[in-house]
Amino acid sequence: MARRIEEKVVKAMKEAKTAPEMTKSWWTQRPGFVPPAGGSSETAYWEKRKPEMISTYAHNQLTQMIDRGILDPKTRYLVILGCYIMQNHWTGLLPQMCNAKAAGATEEEIMEVAFLACYSAGKAKMVDTGVAMQSVLESATFKNTGPLKE
Repeated sequence: MARRIEEKVVKAMKEAKTAPEMTKSWWTQRPGFVPPAGGSSETAYWEKRKPEMISTYAHNQLTQMIDRGILDPKTRYLVILGCYIMQNHWTGLLPQMCNAKAAGATEEEIMEVAFLACYSAGKAKMVDTGVAMQSVLESATFKNTGPLKE
């Protein structure tokens, strides 16, 4: 069940029926937020061309996450922020950092999430690269490759 502080957010999200209404309902997560004129440029393409993409890939899941109330808002937005960093979803940083701040996250906590995401991505890249390079170094093709001869 949604936390009391987010009941209005869930209500707005559940009442939204069209894609523009859905994306507008997301803004209720940030008290005092003034939406950009004309709506969100991130989702405008799908709102016009294939609006069911909004509900299928974003709105329904977001509404459920908030409605379940399992994670407190601050934790939820920090986790989402880390995921966005890991996926290189740079246009998502502004709304998620603002959501995290509105939910009580400090700049230091936001920076720590960025540090952890970079650590995870960097370490994973190092491990994957090591496995791939070891495979090449141990291959017969590599071992049998010699220098060019004049």
